Amino acid sequence: MISKIFSKSSGSTRNRIRYIYGSTKHDHEIDGIVTVAMNCLSTDPLNTSGQSTENSINEMVMEFDMITGLRRMSIDSDRKIKPVFHAMLSLRPGESLTVTQWEHAVHKYMADLGFTPDNKYIAVMHQDKQHQHVHIVANRIRLIHGFPIVSDKNERYKSMESAGNLEDFFSLSKAPQPTDTWNRTYNHGEVIAADRDGSIPFRAKMIAKIAGAIEKTVSEQGDMFTLVRYLRQQHVYIHLSIGSDGQPSGIAYELDGVIVSGRRLKRSRLTFQRLISQEGIFYDPTTILALEIEASKRNKDHQLQSGPRYLYIQFTSKHRNFDIKFQPQTRSEQEIAAMIEAILMFLSMLFGFPFESKIEKKRREALYIEYVPTEGLNADMFNGANTGGAIPVTATMTGPAPA
Repeated sequence: MISKIFSKSSGSTRNRIRYIYGSTKHDHEIDGIVTVAMNCLSTDPLNTSGQSTENSINEMVMEFDMITGLRRMSIDSDRKIKPVFHAMLSLRPGESLTVTQWEHAVHKYMADLGFTPDNKYIAVMHQDKQHQHVHIVANRIRLIHGFPIVSDKNERYKSMESAGNLEDFFSLSKAPQPTDTWNRTYNHGEVIAADRDGSIPFRAKMIAKIAGAIEKTVSEQGDMFTLVRYLRQQHVYIHLSIGSDGQPSGIAYELDGVIVSGRRLKRSRLTFQRLISQEGIFYDPTTILALEIEASKRNKDHQLQSGPRYLYIQFTSKHRNFDIKFQPQTRSEQEIAAMIEAILMFLSMLFGFPFESKIEKKRREALYIEYVPTEGLNADMFNGANTGGAIPVTATMTGPAPA
């Protein structure tokens, strides 16, 4: 049994309820719809022929949404909540449960996630040609004094654990846990696009490359530096988010210019903490600066394909400032820093007052003096720069610096 929790929403339950009762377009063919469990005062929207009626659906939507409205009027709070809950329990092809068994499964699953009879919910089974599955729509707001809301802390892990217990109870085949596999669920748009151009979904390709690098690193008992180098061989690059303690608080992966966070790719395996605690990749907190430098490196062939990389520096003093564009960025961060210090000393001696430098990732529109190693710099390049005068032909005019 596979459990999936869809994104919550803060609006009406209308679209979710209309979907599970077949009133909107589906991306799979449905042979039959059956209401297996509900605790609503509204009548079952399905008539004797198994077709839903719009009036009954509207009544059910009003009953669900009324609770949200009551809480909004009763509680003076600006905190935004998302009360609309939607989950799906799905069986493998060839497996099935009776309506009574599904009812028991739904009650057990909802209780495991913290829902009580005070939460309005509806569970509907879809019987299609591939597999039997149940959709659950609920309001997370409990219809009691204070209108408390069901916590969603660790709900995905609770969901997986509950599904595993239901597999044991009904003697169903065991679905692999997300921590044991690299598989992920793809949305309808990704599958359609892949089918159209004959390729696998982009995220599947990204995960395959990352998984290969992780498995190689683990087999060698490597550390985070080893992983970064194996990823770079696959043209996958990492971006670290640094917290207030100076240590990584998150990680994102880049492939073909597209950056996706590890949490979005596969939160059970690809976050920074999961790489350390679960995958067993060693990380020494004292090496964070060196790790950031290693992560900033790019595969040389890939770098040439994607165009030259630039380093944009603004040299400032009390009276003047110069914007300089260094091309290309092929040296290590330490070598670049040493080069900048040498230039600062040169400029200080030339103009007779001290200069300071500042790297700006996102520059406003500026005029740059372009430094090309093969051509060097000369004094004429600085005449008139940022002073309203004409820029000599030996200087290169550029637009805004790319981030």
